[in-house]
Amino acid sequence: MNEADRIAADFGRLFEAEEEAGLAVLDTEGRIRLANPALWALCGAGPTPVTGGTVVALFAEETQAAVAGAVSAAIAGPPAPPAVAARLADPTLPPDAAVEVHCRPLRGEPGALMRVVDVTARRRMQRQLEEGARLRTVGQLAGGVAHDFNNLLAVITGAAEAALARGGAGTEEELRGILDAAGRGARLVKQLLAFASRQTLAPQVIALGDAVATMEPLLMQLRGARLALELDLPRPGPLVRVDLAQLDQVLVNLVVNAREAMADAGTIRIALAARTLTAEEVAQGSVIPPGDWAVLSVSDEGRGIAPEILPRVFEPFFTTRRGQGGTGLGLSTVLGIMRQSGGHVSVAPGQGQGTVFRLWFPAVHGAAPAAREEAATAEPPGPARRRVLLVDDEPAIRLLARRALESAGHEVQVAEDAETALDAVGAGFVPDVVVSDVTMPGEMDGIGLARALRDARPGLPVILVSGYSEGTVGEGVAGLGIRFLEKPFRMAELVAAVGEAAPARD
Repeated sequence: MNEADRIAADFGRLFEAEEEAGLAVLDTEGRIRLANPALWALCGAGPTPVTGGTVVALFAEETQAAVAGAVSAAIAGPPAPPAVAARLADPTLPPDAAVEVHCRPLRGEPGALMRVVDVTARRRMQRQLEEGARLRTVGQLAGGVAHDFNNLLAVITGAAEAALARGGAGTEEELRGILDAAGRGARLVKQLLAFASRQTLAPQVIALGDAVATMEPLLMQLRGARLALELDLPRPGPLVRVDLAQLDQVLVNLVVNAREAMADAGTIRIALAARTLTAEEVAQGSVIPPGDWAVLSVSDEGRGIAPEILPRVFEPFFTTRRGQGGTGLGLSTVLGIMRQSGGHVSVAPGQGQGTVFRLWFPAVHGAAPAAREEAATAEPPGPARRRVLLVDDEPAIRLLARRALESAGHEVQVAEDAETALDAVGAGFVPDVVVSDVTMPGEMDGIGLARALRDARPGLPVILVSGYSEGTVGEGVAGLGIRFLEKPFRMAELVAAVGEAAPARD
């Protein structure tokens, strides 16, 4: 065997061994001289790359012109043309299937070498990463709006409470209406904070099967009389770390969503399984990394989700049921809670019909599950006098909080920022407790103020308030023993927190 024969044999072996890309050697008319097994596999149920066949026929009609142009340019000689996007003619391929076609001239003889690479998975991943970035941007905006809106609600709530306390004749009903509306606004803000992944969470290790099973009575009520509910839950199930209240919220939202998707009879199915991913998997707005996962699925037998709507289902305020009372916050809340819990959400068509939402929780190994605890009812503290340093940059909140605290018998020193608060302490005011907003103008925020005051007085009780959740500022608060109060709060809650925070003065 001479050198040319050896080179040809080596090329043949490499050609046949290539598994990642389909390869074809073309003559000067664009006909196939040789195709490797990978190209045969890519073509699937479409036209096959038989010797002598026209290579353009392997591709869908709408992309044949682009492929033909690349082939002609490669046959004409160097340089090689740029890669073109195309779709194979296999009718069984999903709608988003795509390939990249690379053509270059053969060396030493006329013709071209075509390389076909399946880029469907890569493009899906890219779309989901772009969608995730867009949703995070919307989440940041929603979180900022929620913070400012919480400040406004705190003022509205405080003013209405103060007016009620003064006993305005003939206005009690209207004032209570204001408080009810403010409460609804606060719940709306909580949903926005959930989407922005800025809620206050109390995660604990739980056995997911047992936790979901305890919700069965509630879920049976939510499903409605015309629907069936089936649970397929291994007990106790894999261990995960999650806030139980937020897990309840996620399941309630998905079951309600499934119920609304089925106009007549049908079955809602909730299933749990442990899965180990050996490769990345694309989910809505994210990519699920390899590892051990507990996957909780909620499926319905409804009409399914149209492909053009699917990319928008997690957008806040997007709904197809606006006229039927839909708010467009149910699924966005699910996504935000799962992201804040370190998990993911994926959605796909069901088997035959309907939709399946899958919740991906990172599996926890080597930890003991915590039991559900009943909330204890605390006795309200009795009235007692404290010296309170009240720091907030919102004048209306300062006024209302000061009135409430002074009405409860406390002595209050107000400050609009951290620097003013430190000046007051330097001038001789000795607080028993500090109440401070977290986000304030100036070089020092509420956490910095708490640290500065505790440097001088270790153990000084501090209550931080914010329109953001504790989880958002948790890194700064962790380990300091600081009480957190989320806006908008009732003034009675503030008075109670101050009463619990510090011993009374004589």
